Amino acid sequence: MHTSKFCLNPAGDTPSACRLFDAIVSLCVPVIVSDSIELPFEDVIDYRKVAIFVRTKDSLQPGYLTNLLRGVSTERILEFQKELKQVYLTTLLMTSLRRSSSSDPSRMKLLCFAC
Repeated sequence: MHTSKFCLNPAGDTPSACRLFDAIVSLCVPVIVSDSIELPFEDVIDYRKVAIFVRTKDSLQPGYLTNLLRGVSTERILEFQKELKQVYLTTLLMTSLRRSSSSDPSRMKLLCFAC
């Protein structure tokens, strides 16, 4: 996942599943296949800046996803990854740190590693 540019998040994947979080941490652009999905932290994350959304019926067309993703420019991928890093650092990591003890050394190592 750490070397992938895109990470598939198919319909039926629950918002609490780790797949989306793993993609964000890996700076792998989530490709969310769903017609309607509730995403975690929607009130603070603009998912249009960090993910590609695909309608279910479109995803079922042979070659659709491959052609769509091949059409994403390197510059656009880098923009997605820049936004993903910001989401990770400002939202997910800070939420995680707030929930744990501030004196937890493993959390501080994670914070330093991410920067």
